Amino acid sequence: MYLMFNLNRLRILREVASRGSIVGAAEALYMSPSGVSQQMSTLEREAGVELLERVGRGVRLTPAGERLVEHTERVLAVLEEAQADVDAVAHGVAGRVHTCAFPTAARALLVPALARLRTHYPRLQLKMVDLEPEDSIPLLKTGELDILLTYEFDKMPVRQDPGLERILLMSEPMAIALPVSHPLAAGPVRISDFKDDQWIVGRDGSPFLEVQVRVSNEAGYQPRVDLHSNDFQVILAAVEAGLGVALVPPMGRFAEYPGVAFRQPTDIEVRRRILAVIRRGSGGSPAVAAALEAIRGVARERAAASPFAGVRAE
Repeated sequence: MYLMFNLNRLRILREVASRGSIVGAAEALYMSPSGVSQQMSTLEREAGVELLERVGRGVRLTPAGERLVEHTERVLAVLEEAQADVDAVAHGVAGRVHTCAFPTAARALLVPALARLRTHYPRLQLKMVDLEPEDSIPLLKTGELDILLTYEFDKMPVRQDPGLERILLMSEPMAIALPVSHPLAAGPVRISDFKDDQWIVGRDGSPFLEVQVRVSNEAGYQPRVDLHSNDFQVILAAVEAGLGVALVPPMGRFAEYPGVAFRQPTDIEVRRRILAVIRRGSGGSPAVAAALEAIRGVARERAAASPFAGVRAE
């Protein structure tokens, strides 16, 4: 196996399969499309069989390509386990852990967890960056990150990735944030009540935008979505200014907002799940395991102390 196939090319094949295109894989791996194509051509020569076939503007795996990706996932997971075992014997809780979270989770969960790790494991070198899920997953798969915190909505399909392990930390109900001057601010509300309102939503391509469209469609209308931000401070400032309404999770409410009313919709419940994600096989690393336990501990404490109904640790 090791003499026949180049491991880096196998990783590239896996990413092409995941993205469904050479261009998408190139963007995720910080390569040029021509570079990805060259690597795939070389891998096909090594395998002695076609691994990809064109479908419209994208590509898909041939049956041989599907089998090779299945083997690749197992090989990469075993290599992660091997590295974790070596680290456990040689270092204990030491070395470097690269972490990442979307901004609200970075503030509420990751920063407190890293502070605990620094106190209890002084030999652990900690790195942190805040990124949205669509930007961080590719970095985890290429090894530039070790742990990331991401989110998903119960109204959205979950995309399974055999190369990743997902650990559910907590879940929280989304409330409708609306100006206190809004006619519905004082009473029960439904998603269906806001078909004529402007919704303040996430950026194009974000799960936050997708879930808004899906929930509004379930309520029977296409939402107006002309105002975009992934920053809940900006979103709530826009709501307070009377520019629209928004779905907001408890974790996004950092302060008091006297000009904003928060109401749970009575017709459709929308929950956001917060997860930690690691490469499959890497959880046995002492450094990764210690970081995950610290993050879990903060999530449990935050859920237990939350003043908002419906927040729970998982």
